[in-house]
Amino acid sequence: MLKNYFKTALRYLGRQKAYAALNIIGLTIGISSSLIIILYLYNELSFDQYHEKANRIYRVSSDIKETDDAFRWAVTQNPLGQKLVSEFGEVEQYVRFADNGRTELTIGDISYFEEKVYNVDSTLFDVFTFDFILGDPQTALDAPKSIVLNKTVADKIFKGENPIGKSLRVDGGDLFQVTGVYKDMPKNSHLIADVLISVDNRPNMANNNWGGFNIYTYILLSPTADAEAFGIKLDEVIQEHVAPIFAQFNITIVYELINIKDIHLYSDFQGEPEPLGDITYIYIFSAVCVFMVFIACINYMNLATARSVKRATEVGIRKVMGAGRQLLIGQFLTESVLITICSFVLSVILVIISIPIINNTLSINLQLSMLAQPTLIGVMLLILLIAGIFGGSYPAFYLSAFLPAEVLKGGKSKRSGNAFLRKTLVVIQFSISIFMLIGTGIIYDQMQFVSNKNLGFDKDQVVTFTFTNGEQRAKWDVLKNKIMQDPNIKNAATSNSRPGQGWSKNLMRVEMEEGGFEEKGVNMYGVDYDYFPTLNIGFTQGRNFSREFPSDTATAVIINEAMATRFKWSNPIGKRFQMMGGPDTTTYFKVLGVVKDFHQQSLYNPIEPIMFFPRLNNNNALVKIEKNPKEAVSSIKQSWAEAFPNLPLDYTYLDEDFQEQYETDQLRGSLFLGFSLMTIVISCMGLLGLASFTAEQRTKEISIRKVLGANVGGLIQLLIKDFLILVCIGAIPAFAVAWYFGQNWLQNFEYSVEINYLIFVGVLLVTMSITILSTGYFALRAATSNPADSLKYE
Repeated sequence: MLKNYFKTALRYLGRQKAYAALNIIGLTIGISSSLIIILYLYNELSFDQYHEKANRIYRVSSDIKETDDAFRWAVTQNPLGQKLVSEFGEVEQYVRFADNGRTELTIGDISYFEEKVYNVDSTLFDVFTFDFILGDPQTALDAPKSIVLNKTVADKIFKGENPIGKSLRVDGGDLFQVTGVYKDMPKNSHLIADVLISVDNRPNMANNNWGGFNIYTYILLSPTADAEAFGIKLDEVIQEHVAPIFAQFNITIVYELINIKDIHLYSDFQGEPEPLGDITYIYIFSAVCVFMVFIACINYMNLATARSVKRATEVGIRKVMGAGRQLLIGQFLTESVLITICSFVLSVILVIISIPIINNTLSINLQLSMLAQPTLIGVMLLILLIAGIFGGSYPAFYLSAFLPAEVLKGGKSKRSGNAFLRKTLVVIQFSISIFMLIGTGIIYDQMQFVSNKNLGFDKDQVVTFTFTNGEQRAKWDVLKNKIMQDPNIKNAATSNSRPGQGWSKNLMRVEMEEGGFEEKGVNMYGVDYDYFPTLNIGFTQGRNFSREFPSDTATAVIINEAMATRFKWSNPIGKRFQMMGGPDTTTYFKVLGVVKDFHQQSLYNPIEPIMFFPRLNNNNALVKIEKNPKEAVSSIKQSWAEAFPNLPLDYTYLDEDFQEQYETDQLRGSLFLGFSLMTIVISCMGLLGLASFTAEQRTKEISIRKVLGANVGGLIQLLIKDFLILVCIGAIPAFAVAWYFGQNWLQNFEYSVEINYLIFVGVLLVTMSITILSTGYFALRAATSNPADSLKYE
């Protein structure tokens, strides 16, 4: 029976090549798009799943509240991990990560720079899973001055030689012995380390300071531990060690546990080591995946029911010859499944071809090997089942219900199937397409706003590079003098942070507007004399640090407008800060000037209050180019080579670094645009089939109208009008839903555009234009046909 079904289906599809092609192409686009989305979703949901003990690994993070401020940090204090493992039976092991920042690794007289470098405890490999190539993970970090490299770094530095036992100088300081090499960590990790250094590289990790927050602390719970119940016990540590320090200043701190598998999609903590995802987008793209398959199925259902008039006689004859309804349903479902199988095979081939292109274009890491995962195989079979059975079920049941006496007398042939259902499905198709296109427009508008907004500083043509040790920092004045000899260079400065980076936060006594002092957490970083002029950051009050006033370096600070607002200072100049808990708690630092607010961080965040203190020994260098950027960069490289003959210059541009904060949203926007265009393509392919069928069904009507004097333009308008009405109806719910979700998405940004309603109009006009082009050819052909050809037998 099945063999007969397939033979009959193949014969029918062979006779109806255009019909089969439209369905196969539409389903192929829909299924291939859905498979790409599924790969993206699977990648997002698989973060940190590869760790063997992932279910038991938790990071401790900090929720901190002041009387007028609140913040959530991914980091905690140095001694927390040891405290937890020694006093709580639920904690089996702990490990700490301290970001070493941009690190110089030197072998002989050749230096290499790495960004993802961490100082870690020797217990690391007891908690996390690393795939070692060389060395023993159980002992790799036990000895002082040990360093472990990933394969990429090891190959780059040692050129394929065995590095075990060889030494690297770290940041121009001590020699560290290579004790292991591991495979590069998967990209689906919330923390990616290319180099791991034993903790003795950072002696302060051994201190018992409960006041400083700068360590990522991870714990491995025992198999029987209840994470939720243990999280409550963390308050005991707060009361014993943390509250005695901070409660007197009205600062409350709460520790929170988060499983490492949840960090990528659920964390809202500041200072995450890698860009985060968002569970909201998982839901959005899951809906898009369903939309793609649904729209493709709608196409099939539309075309099949529209062609029911052509199959009515076939159904009638089959029933007269003894075919039962179940056999007819089986036949029509076989055709649907056959079309779906062909589309699915083509979709897999298309995905295999397109994934490398997508990865290169969007800088993501989708792996074809994911398609072999049992979960994804199950999902693909489900898509096959839905597209084949669901897509073909209504046409099958509808066609098989025709009554032989009615269709053979021609009664059924005068109708074109369930026209209301087809129109409803077309409305749904275009409603989804319009919604996605509007969403893409809103994302694009916000990304353009982000790129072009005045950030309060000049980010263009600013070259940045980093000093990794004191010896390099000490040569800044010499290097700067060389750089400034080039007339293409406008200015140069240093700081220990810069726009796009964070800052330190210290507890200080702050003079209030009404007099007296209060303890506050103060954001701060150090800058030199030329920092504000280099970035073209203006002053609203007071002045900049000056070489003409040596006392500036000892007692002066500069604040931004946000800090003056936070402390409600009507006249900030002369207001005082006093350090707490440091070696000098008697000196007062007076506000010398107030700079205009600028965006230290992305537009996701509000402008934070910041204090700038004078510092001449900084890690970050910024060079402002005024003209001829190629010549200027060449000059900077030459000046660097003269100052550091054996050290390559590793530089970036400030605007590019700042823009990296939006990469994730730009990626999502690109994906959304691609899938939006695919929904339009699928919908238009369905329109082509429906337009062809409609023109064919109304041939005699059109001929009679022509005989009665109708012109070609009027006939084309007659045929296209119905489709345009459907598009407009579909736009109504699409507009409402797009506006709602657009408003919600823009709330993620502290600074955002107002929704531009021209986007809605533009999308509607584009969709209507595409509809006219899709249906116009068949309308024109029907309107210009010779009436005699269709009426000569009447």
